[in-house]
Amino acid sequence: MERVFVAWVAPWLVLAGLAAQAVSVPLTVTGMPAAAPLAVTASHDGSKLHIVADLKQGWHLYGRDVGGGQPVAVTITGGAFAAAGALATPMDDAGLIIGKAELVLPLQRTGTGEALAASMAFMVCDALQCLPPIELELCFDPAAPRDPVRVLLVGIDDGERTQRIATFLRDRGLPTTVTTYATVTAALGDAHDVVVADSPTFNQVRKTKVSAEVFAQTTTPVVAIGFLGTHVLEANKVAMACGYI
Repeated sequence: MERVFVAWVAPWLVLAGLAAQAVSVPLTVTGMPAAAPLAVTASHDGSKLHIVADLKQGWHLYGRDVGGGQPVAVTITGGAFAAAGALATPMDDAGLIIGKAELVLPLQRTGTGEALAASMAFMVCDALQCLPPIELELCFDPAAPRDPVRVLLVGIDDGERTQRIATFLRDRGLPTTVTTYATVTAALGDAHDVVVADSPTFNQVRKTKVSAEVFAQTTTPVVAIGFLGTHVLEANKVAMACGYI
């Protein structure tokens, strides 16, 4: 299970931070031939450029030079970032990239803003042929709509306190789903951008049976608030956290 980052901080700081939280910046992808047997999407989060190649069955890219087609090469060509390392490619033992694969290029900031331009050059092949080389342009489009942060709010129950927090988040443009400690699932957590595991103070929960110790493990970042935070930490196998209440 992927490590989950959990912070234990004051509720008002958590909620204010969520309202201002940045999301991944989508990039427009141009240059793909209409009949090419793959689709490519891209985004960056300020520290990494993420490129997802979804190839049709029987087709592949090359992750390294194996004496066949041109390996995938990604070059930063403009914007506020530069490459900070080598391109990570999920290739098999033969050096092939197949199926739906995510390529990741680490970034370092060289300017302000979120602008980024890159090129992606490759050849796509099947068992019999390689198509002519393809070069795509990846670019941040400031006019493209950006999806808001999707919040999963986990409360002891779905009562007045939980609904009040949910209203606070929704009023700030954050789509919020409400669930409880008793019903939260890993799949529900994974379907959101951040999980807020709320609890009131110690005196309000110490006589209440709450299943925080078996809190569903999720790959989504979790913000654990209040007394139950340490139990959520333990459930997600996190050894250390910082913050205050």
